[in-house]
Amino acid sequence: MLVSGLQRAGMAMSRMWIGHAQFSGAHAVFRAGLFACLMLTLAGCDMFGFRSWSWHQKLTLMVETPEGPRSGSAVSAAWFQMTPKWSGVGDSAGASNSSLSGEAVVVDLGEGRYLFALLKGYNEFTGRLAFFPRPQKPLSKEEDAAVYDQLEALRASTELPRELTPLLVTFADIDDPASVARVDPDDLAAHFGPGYALSSITLAITDEPVTKGRVEAVLGWLGEYPEPKLGPATGQTTNIPFNRRVAHGDFIRR
Repeated sequence: MLVSGLQRAGMAMSRMWIGHAQFSGAHAVFRAGLFACLMLTLAGCDMFGFRSWSWHQKLTLMVETPEGPRSGSAVSAAWFQMTPKWSGVGDSAGASNSSLSGEAVVVDLGEGRYLFALLKGYNEFTGRLAFFPRPQKPLSKEEDAAVYDQLEALRASTELPRELTPLLVTFADIDDPASVARVDPDDLAAHFGPGYALSSITLAITDEPVTKGRVEAVLGWLGEYPEPKLGPATGQTTNIPFNRRVAHGDFIRR
């Protein structure tokens, strides 16, 4: 009876210890979750030096063709965050974080030919530079934040300066990724023939939703971001073919 009583007492103590350990573990998880939520909340406000902005950019290409004008557009989501130095978050001791998600612009030129404006050379800073060109002197953090306040609230469109033109490409065979070729924005006729010319590229800050599925509808072979490259490996370190300089992630970024 004494042994049985000791066994029962030992089992009770074990259950209490296990329960305490489980409570402590749950408490630790709760505290970690609470801290994470707090950090996310702070990241969305001005407290303690966190500032963030988000906006949608709509890129539109207009192309003249012998059959008349053709156009294509895509809306992407841009995000920018300023973080304080004490957070240890950011690209350089709390400088900033940023991202762009969306897809390339597709212009259907008919007869199985397409012009693409890639996400390569086009990013979350394109909208800012289009509407607020680089200042003569560096801005303070407060002045920089004021620019993003204006950008986030802006609803307008403008013609994109030539220096902000994204990479334009086409395919000799739309079913062959390796047949990708760079297109000179000043000489569409070199790839598509006489009568083809880029009329304009405009960028708008808009409330329109992010576009999805337009690129996949044309490029059925498209894979996951950011690899693979469009061309096969050559083993070369110089004279790298153009199709090795373009990746699937230049067409779609989620």
